[in-house]
Formats: sequence, structure tokens, C-alpha cells
Amino acid sequence: MKNKLLFFTYAVVNTTLFLPYFLYSLIGNHYPTFLNGWFPLIVFYVCNLTGTFLVRSFGKKVSTRELLLFFLLLASVGSFLGILVSINALWLDLSAILLGLSCSLLLPLYLTIQYHERRLFHRSFSGKDYGFAFLTILLFMPLIILLVKVNLPELAFGLYGIAFLVSFFLLRNLPHYDHGKMPNTSFDSRFFLLFLVLAGMTFAVKSLRVLADNHFSLILMTLLAILLIGVFYLIQHSSFKFSLPRYVYLFSFLQGMLTNFFILFGTFYLFSLQKGVYLYSFIYLAYGLGIISSLFLGTKVLNLFPKVEKVTLCGISLLVGTGLIFIPVCIPVGGFLIGFFSNLNSSLLNKVAYTKTTGLKDSSLLVKNRWGKLGSIFQQSLLFLLFISFCHFFEIPILSLLETITGKSLAPHLTSIVFVLRITGGVILFGISVCYLTTLYFYEKELKTKQASIN
Repeated sequence: MKNKLLFFTYAVVNTTLFLPYFLYSLIGNHYPTFLNGWFPLIVFYVCNLTGTFLVRSFGKKVSTRELLLFFLLLASVGSFLGILVSINALWLDLSAILLGLSCSLLLPLYLTIQYHERRLFHRSFSGKDYGFAFLTILLFMPLIILLVKVNLPELAFGLYGIAFLVSFFLLRNLPHYDHGKMPNTSFDSRFFLLFLVLAGMTFAVKSLRVLADNHFSLILMTLLAILLIGVFYLIQHSSFKFSLPRYVYLFSFLQGMLTNFFILFGTFYLFSLQKGVYLYSFIYLAYGLGIISSLFLGTKVLNLFPKVEKVTLCGISLLVGTGLIFIPVCIPVGGFLIGFFSNLNSSLLNKVAYTKTTGLKDSSLLVKNRWGKLGSIFQQSLLFLLFISFCHFFEIPILSLLETITGKSLAPHLTSIVFVLRITGGVILFGISVCYLTTLYFYEKELKTKQASIN
């Protein structure tokens, strides 16, 4: 990757972590789409979380290089389809499908290419490249959001599509990396079934936010519980081969839970406190700025604490950032910490996954990425199941809860609903914290044992 403009591609693939959420949440309300304008956002969310399982079900016959180029083109097509939203809102739904599938894989695919370049050709980004990438995101993100705000979504989608297309042309001359013989794996029905189950779970959970029928909500919750049992059955009765160190799977899963909890629960909590107007600035913008800042400040922050293990520092910071969700004025600080240290922790785990895999290096980051997605899906399913359980226990109408946490209206049971939210959030955060701290304890213990054996 000798092209000096590759910082642009790095910037574009990093925006897939947060920018499409802004696009579909801001645009959906202006067009007559299903589920009160939330449908495109829900479709994108579902495809983004589960797309990696769909791709995995078709086996690993194509290298990361070809997958990256394909999904850059697919993302550009998805973005360009969004231009047609003024003709028919269905184009927005199709755009969400294609862009969601692409965003599910683009970042881990691109990072894998970076590791290939570093290992095989000793080429890597300089501090100046990261600086240019940071400036590109700072200029690009506000421009896209501004175009949507001034009612020009067609231009916003067009600009995003051009960015993906430019990235494709910048990377089309990538070398064909030698990884040995690619495994000729066939269609894997387990992963395809897992994709269907997880997609059904995610869609059920996200749809609950906008349903106006109490009975339909109960039906969906029953379906969700059945699907959740199905996931555990699939995992228990499948012989998954662990090609990465075990703690990479655990930390990826727990980080996925924490990040999803902060964004999803934080959204509901702000609406229940009648502060929904601050949603984008308190959570999404703060989270995005944290991710951007970690790209060029992450290493410097880690160097400030040389005696603390890097993964431990990131884990503790993530827990602190998530805990700030219960202090409304500190939510933006928590969002920044979550964005900053989740991205930094992902970088650390990516490096371990790539260097210490016992399988194919070309797919190591995709394996790690799937476990993060799985953690996100599990957390949101657990969150809604606890919501409904506590509502029944405290005799609060489910419809009142849903209307409050989505900002539709303030229910007469507002005080009780806020109480239920705090209990639910506290229970989940306590559970995640115990699991995370326990994993950190055994991780530190394993490191000390290895160091003692070396000495």
C-alpha cells in the first residue's frame, strides 16, 4: 500500500462504526417508511450485526483482499441507492441492507490488509497518515450530517457513495498476499442458521421500540426468548474450533456487550429522563469523537500508564465509562470513554488475534469481530427480556414502557418506569462487570505465570 492517499480509505472505513447510524436515524423520519420511519435504521442495524455470520456461512474460499474490494463496491452501491429515496422510500430500505452488510465487515477486512502489509512488506502508516485520516473524518462527518439536516439526503448518500468508490480505486492494485493454500470450505448450514436466528432476534428487539400494540409486543418477546434458546442450542451442539487465544473471544464478547449496553440503554434512559433532545450529542457524537481521538491519541494514553497492562487499562476504562450512564451530566464523558477505549482495546485484541492465531491469518480478525457482534446481540436481547420481566413484576403496562423509552410520550407510570430502567441497567452492568473483572483477573494471572516461566 504505497499510495499516499490511503489515509482517506482508513478514514472512510472507520466512519462505518457510527456515521450510517446518523444517516438512517435522521433520514428515516422524513419518509413514509414502515414502523414510523425507523425501519431503514432497524434494517441497517440488523444487517450490520449479523452480516458477518451470513458471509461466514458461505465458507472461506475468497481472500480478504477480494472481500474488501467487493464490499467497498457494495457499500458504494448501497449509498447510491439512497439517492433514490425521494422517488420511493423502498430504495432507502434496500440501501440499508447493502450498506449494513458492507459495514459489518469493512473495518476488520481493511485492518487485516494493514497487518498483511506490515508482516509481509514492513509497510505501515506513519503518524502523519493517522493525522490526515483524523482531519478527513473531522471534515467528512459534519458535512454528511449537515446535508441531512438541511434536507439534502440525496447529496449525503451520494457523497458517501463516492467516498467508498474512491477507496475501492485506491485499493484495487493491492498485491495478492501469499497465505498458502486457501481452505476449500463448503456452505456451512450452522452459520447460516445462526445468521437467521440472530437476525430474527435483533429485528424483534429493535421492532419492539416502535410497536403500538401491546399484544404484538408480547408475541415478539416470546419469539425472542425462543430464538435466544435456539442460539444457545446451536452453540452448545456445534464443535467450534478455537483458533485464537481464549481471552480474545471473551474480551471481544464482553466489549460488544458493554458498547451495545451504553448506546442502547443510554438512548432509553435519556428519553425516560425527558432529555431525548440531547441523544445525538450526549451519546452518538461523544462515542464517535472517542473513536476518532483514539486513532491518533490511543498509544500516547497507554504510554502514560507503563506499569498497567494495556488490556486491563482499557477494560477498567470501559467499565468506568459505562457506569457514567447513570449520571446524566456525565453521559457525554462516558460516551467518549467508551468510543476511545473500545476502539483502542479492539486494536490490541486485533494484534493478538492476527499474530497468535493457530488458523489462517487472513480470517483471524473476522473471527474476533464475530464474537463482538455476538456480544452485542446477546446484551440487547437480555436487556429487553429483563425490561419485560420487571414490567410484569411491578405491574407496569409494556406499552407504557415502550412509549417512554422511545420518546413517543410520557406515560403516567413515568416514575416507576425510570425505576425499572435503573434496576435493569444496574443488574446488567453488574453482571457484565463481574464477568469482565473475572476475565481480567485470570488474564493477568496467566501473563504473570508466563513471565515467571521465562525468567
